[in-house]
Amino acid sequence: MPAPDHSNARRRTLAATSVCSGALEVRFVWAVDRWSHCVVLDGQPVWQSLEGPWPCDRDPDWPASPAFVEIDRVGSGPLAAVVAVGLAGRTHYSVSISADAHRPAALLFDVACRIHQTPQWIGTSYAPMAASVTAESLLARAVIEPVSQCVLEIGDPIVQLRATGNDASASAGSPFPGPTTVVWSYRIARASLPSCDRPANRSDS
Repeated sequence: MPAPDHSNARRRTLAATSVCSGALEVRFVWAVDRWSHCVVLDGQPVWQSLEGPWPCDRDPDWPASPAFVEIDRVGSGPLAAVVAVGLAGRTHYSVSISADAHRPAALLFDVACRIHQTPQWIGTSYAPMAASVTAESLLARAVIEPVSQCVLEIGDPIVQLRATGNDASASAGSPFPGPTTVVWSYRIARASLPSCDRPANRSDS
């Protein structure tokens, strides 16, 4: 008799894996052959990670977002984090997602990938969950901002964080120096209201 396959049960169990900071939450869901994640603000899904190649004709070995196939939640309470690892082509990815201790309703993403050839693309990509919402308008509510070694590229509707380390941005014609690790980090947070938009604290005269 073949051994029972527990992979589907494990994925169903982990389908609820998430990490949160105040009203901001990142939820992971198994999607075909990897974990995707969505960003939830005040109970409403706002951003969805873009998985696979983007544009669609790009080499799938260089997906729009890191490919994660194993995921775990570590710690508890405000110190909880989600860690994940995966592989696309010959590139190995890892990420740690945790609450920003210095900012309310904010999550930090620390990403790394080990590359073995000149990359076509390295970074993370998001799309609005609602088709009727533009990236610009959504960024006014749920901010995506670079922290280290990446830049934000705003399209319509895709928002991308492109890794900017020397090895990440090497051109196809330049010699590849050998296996190396590219890292980048970014933050997703509830947007702060400008002071002029905050309700005034008035008392009855």
